Amino acid sequence: MMKSMTGYGTATVQAASGRSFTLEVKSVNHRYCDVHAKVPGKLAFLEHDLKRLVKERFERGRFDLYLSLDEFGRESKKISFDRDLAAAYLEQLRELAAHLQLEPQIDLLSLTRMPEVITVESAEPNEDEARQAVEQALQQALEHLEQMRTHEGEALTQDVTGNLDRIGEIVKQVAKIAETTPMLYKAALEERIKRLTENVVEIAHDRLAQEVAVFADRIDISEEISRLTGHIDHFKHLMASAEPVGRKLDFLIQEMNREINTIGSKANNLEIAKLVVDVKSILEKIREQIQNVE
Repeated sequence: MMKSMTGYGTATVQAASGRSFTLEVKSVNHRYCDVHAKVPGKLAFLEHDLKRLVKERFERGRFDLYLSLDEFGRESKKISFDRDLAAAYLEQLRELAAHLQLEPQIDLLSLTRMPEVITVESAEPNEDEARQAVEQALQQALEHLEQMRTHEGEALTQDVTGNLDRIGEIVKQVAKIAETTPMLYKAALEERIKRLTENVVEIAHDRLAQEVAVFADRIDISEEISRLTGHIDHFKHLMASAEPVGRKLDFLIQEMNREINTIGSKANNLEIAKLVVDVKSILEKIREQIQNVE
């Protein structure tokens, strides 16, 4: 079954330290597999692995990854005390108390409230823990994304199949019309000869038959119809494949356009020419649709 290149997935994994890792993945159509990742500075060491894991799973598409980090819990915070600064505050407060002839009432809690005595910072994440959590979040997000791509691919397959069936029906009409074209040409040629000669000159039936045979050979489109029908069957076979087939389908559309153009130029029939335009219009729709196929 074909898969679309458009999708979205997200997942959140919370590590034992209290850190929460959230990963969002968006994908759109692209000729190759192009991965862009936006990660917090302290998790920059994970960027290469994120891109590698996406490329191992998908063949085509532009992928945008957004990794965010929320830090909770004791292990995610780093508390530090500036002892020298606290001692300096204490000394200054004692000197001030002596100068004002006051009894100093200084406790530890008061000192910790002085500016810059206590500093609370985010602790650097454990690399192994972060890598394990982020890779788990990525796999879950990619699973959601792939489900969306598969669902859209199923709808795309149904639509393309309907268009291919329409082309198949038109090709059958073309084949029927092409069978009658030589006889119509013969009748028209006989009528023209009679009109030009005013029925004075007798028609040479052997010469007429030879002329019709040459014409029939020149407008013969049986091979083109056979190849076009074969391309339709091959197209449907590829759509059922589990492998990425977007590039193959794009090439096959080019071949189908080549065959229908040849039919239009060789057939020498107004009805067929109109049907050829219809087929080319449907092929263009299919070409646009498969631009989003992986």
